Amino acid sequence: MKLVKSLLLASAAGLAAAASAQAADLPSKKAAPAEYVKVCSAHGEGFFYIPGTDTCLKISGHVRLDYQFQSTGNVANYQQYRAFQAANRVTPGSGKQFNYSSRSQNQTGFTVRARTQFDARTTTAYGTLRSFASLDWKSVSGANPEEYGNGTSIDKAFVQWAGLTAGRAQSMFDYYADALGYDDVRGPDHTVNLLAYTATFGGGFAATLSLEDTNQTGTIGSYTRATTAGGTPTINSWGLQGTRQPDVVAAIGVEQGWGGAQLSGLYHSINVESGTAIASRHKEEAGWGANAGVHIKLPMIAPGDELWLQATYTKGDLALQTQGYPRGWNLSNQSGGITKGWVLPDYDAVVVNGSDKLPTAWSAVAAFQHNWNAQWATHIEASYLNVKYPSAVTRAAVSSQLGASNWNEWRVGLGTDWKPVKNLLIGLELYYTRLDQKAPLNANGTVFTGAGTGVPFKKNINTYEGVFRVERDF
Repeated sequence: MKLVKSLLLASAAGLAAAASAQAADLPSKKAAPAEYVKVCSAHGEGFFYIPGTDTCLKISGHVRLDYQFQSTGNVANYQQYRAFQAANRVTPGSGKQFNYSSRSQNQTGFTVRARTQFDARTTTAYGTLRSFASLDWKSVSGANPEEYGNGTSIDKAFVQWAGLTAGRAQSMFDYYADALGYDDVRGPDHTVNLLAYTATFGGGFAATLSLEDTNQTGTIGSYTRATTAGGTPTINSWGLQGTRQPDVVAAIGVEQGWGGAQLSGLYHSINVESGTAIASRHKEEAGWGANAGVHIKLPMIAPGDELWLQATYTKGDLALQTQGYPRGWNLSNQSGGITKGWVLPDYDAVVVNGSDKLPTAWSAVAAFQHNWNAQWATHIEASYLNVKYPSAVTRAAVSSQLGASNWNEWRVGLGTDWKPVKNLLIGLELYYTRLDQKAPLNANGTVFTGAGTGVPFKKNINTYEGVFRVERDF
């Protein structure tokens, strides 16, 4: 029995030794080493290397809810306009009459926006190669004159390298760019498609030359005065003709420890058509603008405190200053309608008896922010805008529509932000806006006062608005 047991043990040992020797002869296969994401500190906080490349990427963004509310006192304008049309016998049902009251306007509304930003940078022999994209997803309702519709949009998307900027970016003409606050003040804050080159000179000085998407409004008013006494003037609108060239912007600026400053100029081409006939006169008009801004850091008051000042003048580029439809002057539950009281839309040019007339506008902006501590901050911003049409335009009364009128506007906003934890903001901003306007003309050329319509003309109109915001950054 002992002999059998010994033989079995010896056999098992031999088999094990043979298996081990055979396994040793087989090729071994090691697990591939794990490739971990590495932090990229060369381009700032939040960047990491894309695995397998020398490109650094940062992903950021925010989720934001704005609850808007606004007064509807400016509805008196639409009631006046309806009375104006009734006095001039506009046919009911022709699509030219307004039947709005304060009940037809939205006083409140929500805007929900999710923004994702991708910032990719690679170090090259000629400087940093950068591509940046900022994408928005939004859902809006109610009183949202700034952001109609739901869906996805491109906020910014551009490539930068060796002084070149190509894509969709902030206009090089602007400087303040609504740096503070939630709502808009007047001024040239626009995101456009552009191709620009920036040369740096050291000491924070730089100069930029930029070709930018022309900011045309799409319609030119054409006024025709009757040649016989007592005749009825008429108005017609012709579309702008094809773009001949982009806007040309030149800017020089400085950015240093104390803050920064910029001077910029703009040339704006307007391709004007004087009628609908094939033989109608076509002419290219030259609009232009100038902008000056300064940014002053005020750490002696509190860390992060800052002051912004900016002044802008334009001729033949009114929409650049008005920024479309700010809260308070538009019909918030309609896609069209008369905006900013009695004034015309933002025409680049108005044709009067075959002669092109360009409106002028100048604006001034001041904004200040004070940080009470790491959690609380208060900002105040104000703007003034003055718009003037040439006298030939304001004297050209029209039938069944409003005549042009000169106007000016004040906007003042005050807001406070609370940051209870990192990357969370809860804030409230209140705005007051005052419109001062000249009375338009009736169809017979007399000044419209509202007499006999039951609704007197209001030269001064005040509106109030506010935004409550909750935002989480990442």
